[in-house]
Amino acid sequence: MADYIPSKEPAKILWMWNLMVWLADGNAANATAHGFTAKEACTFYFAVFQAKLAADNNVTKQAAARAATAAKNAAFATAIAMARDNAQRLQNDPTMTNADRAAAGLSVHDAIPTSTALDEVMTIAPPLLLLKFNIRRQVTVHWGPNPSDESHNGRPAGTIGCQIQYARGGIPTDESQWIALNVDTESPILHVVNDTTPTTYAYRARYVGKNLKFGPFGDPATCTVSV
Repeated sequence: MADYIPSKEPAKILWMWNLMVWLADGNAANATAHGFTAKEACTFYFAVFQAKLAADNNVTKQAAARAATAAKNAAFATAIAMARDNAQRLQNDPTMTNADRAAAGLSVHDAIPTSTALDEVMTIAPPLLLLKFNIRRQVTVHWGPNPSDESHNGRPAGTIGCQIQYARGGIPTDESQWIALNVDTESPILHVVNDTTPTTYAYRARYVGKNLKFGPFGDPATCTVSV
């Protein structure tokens, strides 16, 4: 048998609020006319009022959390992009010694470099993507050789991570419309969005090699995020 109380939270609060107002109407006249005491009506009024305050506070905190996560992702993407550029500049600087590289946390060149080392990441099959978007305003991006089973989805040898890029509005025709979400070392990665209407997002991914070079992008994936 279906419950007469609405299942959706906003409708549930509205239903309780209407009942509370009706019982309290006329200095609790409706409540006392039907066997309730004024104290009972007052206690119910307070309980509904507190429930509404808690719901409003929860919505505010969720919005703040989404905004904080988006700000964190953007800050990480900017800092990581700069760090990668700086690391590449240092690696290409002929005055850098292996001791310098080790102290800076960079990859130390082999004493006898292999001819395929620089291109190794280009020979690795690009990551596959699986998007989960059942939760409003967020997309969980699973990436790797087997994104549907994270227990068997280890990164390929020769890689240190995976760069995820996204585009709002679907797969763009202009490469410049792709935005770096983050470089992740372990699948999955969470993308929180702030759209107020259902919006389509496209994602693509590529591995990062041990020498900080990028591999090829895999096929993009799209989803429409609910609000």
